[in-house]
Amino acid sequence: MYTPAAFAVDDVETLHGFIHDYGFATLISQVDGKAFASHLPLTLIAKEQKLVGHIARANPHWQAWQNNAQVLAIFQGPHGYISHRYYPCGPQVPTWNYSAVHVTGQIQLLDNPAQALATLVSQYEGEPYARPDIMPAEFIQRLQAAIVSFEIKIESLSGKFKLSQNKSHAEQDRIIQALTQGSPADQELAAFMQKHKPTS
Repeated sequence: MYTPAAFAVDDVETLHGFIHDYGFATLISQVDGKAFASHLPLTLIAKEQKLVGHIARANPHWQAWQNNAQVLAIFQGPHGYISHRYYPCGPQVPTWNYSAVHVTGQIQLLDNPAQALATLVSQYEGEPYARPDIMPAEFIQRLQAAIVSFEIKIESLSGKFKLSQNKSHAEQDRIIQALTQGSPADQELAAFMQKHKPTS
């Protein structure tokens, strides 16, 4: 990922927090010599430096992971168009602000999908998913038969938050203010920019 110094994010805690908050990833690897992507949620196990997930067994993507294939997982956060009209004076070039974290590593298939399912559901539900009144054992067995679970051992982790850090504080404030008047997506970007606004 091309990352100018002004937009680079190196703090591991920040990157881990981003993955936790924006866990729906694009997972890319080679299938028959061609790039292939799947869109799925991944759960970070920070203390073990790995991502855990599962994929539909009907998806041919997983069949290319038999030999610990190298994969790229892309996590994307708030993003949006930045108009030249947002600046107090011109001329200015319109651009696109965005946030992304890239993870590369070797992917390994797991024999039992139960743990991957439990990890994912507990993150978003806050409770075990295998309660008999919610998901009976027979239902869970059918569910597990339809998926393939995996883990990705993290080899590299990089982040890019392109949030107008190369502009003055006054210009950044004007951009944030303009975005707060826009769509819900623009408002989310404004809040993200405010949270990560440089202090110096």
